[in-house]
Amino acid sequence: MKRILLFGGTGGLGSQLVNLLSTEYECVSIGSKICDVTNDNSVKEFINKTDFDIIIYLSVKNIDGLIHKQTLDNVTKQLDVNLNGFINVIRHSTEKMRANKFGRIIYISSVLSKNPIRGTGIYSASKAFCDNLIKTYSLENSKYGITANSIQLGYFDGGLTERVPEDVLSNVLKSIPLKRLGYVSEMSNLIKTIIETEYINGTNISITGGYENE
Repeated sequence: MKRILLFGGTGGLGSQLVNLLSTEYECVSIGSKICDVTNDNSVKEFINKTDFDIIIYLSVKNIDGLIHKQTLDNVTKQLDVNLNGFINVIRHSTEKMRANKFGRIIYISSVLSKNPIRGTGIYSASKAFCDNLIKTYSLENSKYGITANSIQLGYFDGGLTERVPEDVLSNVLKSIPLKRLGYVSEMSNLIKTIIETEYINGTNISITGGYENE
């Protein structure tokens, strides 16, 4: 049975995802108490002592605010988790996957990566950075049996969507052709497809119910 390390698996969205993926994989939930992704030594030590086949990076930090009103501390917190943490994880995971001639890297991104909205500048930019990084990573590692993809999430029934004000969410739902939030089971189905389909590689896949915020 393939083993998944799900970074950020202790939150509302992550805990649901762990339960769904555990029906077909050994899925290990990784929270900050187990491995602090913003600490390079913590990541290195954890990866070196842990067996895995698949990395899913769901760890996320979002602090809404207009760019010119963001404090340096808030900017740093978001970049440390959304961007630097992901880089730490893949830097230290790659050699093991290369040695095993198999690996899957799945970064959980956001539809805001390609269509940002006011107040999400730092968060959106960090997601866009990693969407691009995925493409280069796949070029460097595909010959070792490692694929890398990102999933650009729309609005789902868990996670950061729970923090969206009711009036804003109501308008969003009107803009989704399916007129509903995404189910975590649908996200899980996509992840399983990516894991089992090697030819899905180096791409950013949107799962939004048809929603576009342009």
